[in-house]
Amino acid sequence: MFAIRMNILQDILTYAYRGSGKYVLILCVALSLVAKLAGIAPLAGPIAGLLLSGYFCAIYFQMIQSSATGGKEAPEFPDTANLFQDIILPMLQIFAVGLVSFGPMIGYLFWAGDDHAKPLVAYGLLGFGVIYFPMAMLAVVVLGYTAALSPHIVIPAIFRAGWLYWFAVFMLCLLYFAESAIESALSGLFMIKFIVLAFVGVYTLMTNARILGIVYRERQEELGWL
Repeated sequence: MFAIRMNILQDILTYAYRGSGKYVLILCVALSLVAKLAGIAPLAGPIAGLLLSGYFCAIYFQMIQSSATGGKEAPEFPDTANLFQDIILPMLQIFAVGLVSFGPMIGYLFWAGDDHAKPLVAYGLLGFGVIYFPMAMLAVVVLGYTAALSPHIVIPAIFRAGWLYWFAVFMLCLLYFAESAIESALSGLFMIKFIVLAFVGVYTLMTNARILGIVYRERQEELGWL
C-alpha cells in the first residue's frame, strides 16, 4: 500500500514536466503572462484575458480526461473551433461547480454579516466546499454535463473513492497553500513575482488536473459512472 501511494505521488508531482508536459507547461506560462498583460489594456484587454482564462479551463478539462483514461503525459492543446463549446462552456461549468461547492459558505457569511458569523459554521461550510469541489469537478468532466455536480452523484462518489480521494483533497490543499505561501514570500518583488507565480499557477493547474484524473482512473469501477 505504501509503495502504491508513493508511485501515485511521484506520478502526480512529475506530471507537469514529464515528457510533453514540460512543453505544455512552458507554453501555458507564456499564455498566462500574456493574459496578465492583456488585462491591463482598456476594453479589449479584459475580453482577451477572459478568452485566455477560458482556454486554460479547456486545457484543464482535457488534462483531467486524458489522465482519467490512462494518459501518462499531458495531451496536446485542445481544439477551439467552437468558441462556446470549447472555451466558454468549460469556464461556465467551473464557475457552476465553485458556486455549488462554496455558495453555502458565501451565502452564510453574507446573511450573518462579519459581526455575527460563527467561525465554526463558516469553517465547516468552507470544509464542505473543499471536499465537495474536486469530486463535483471530476463528475462534470467525466460525465460531460453540468448537472453531474448534483449531490446525489457527488456525495456517494466521495465515499466510494475511499482513501485515494481524501489523499487527493489533502494534496490539492497542499498545492494551494504552497502557492499562497510563495505569493506572500515574493511580496514586493513585482517582476520576479509576476514570472514565478505564472509558473506556479500553471504547475498547480496541471497537477490539480492529474490528481483528479488519477482518482477516476484508479476508482472508476467503484464510482460506476460509465
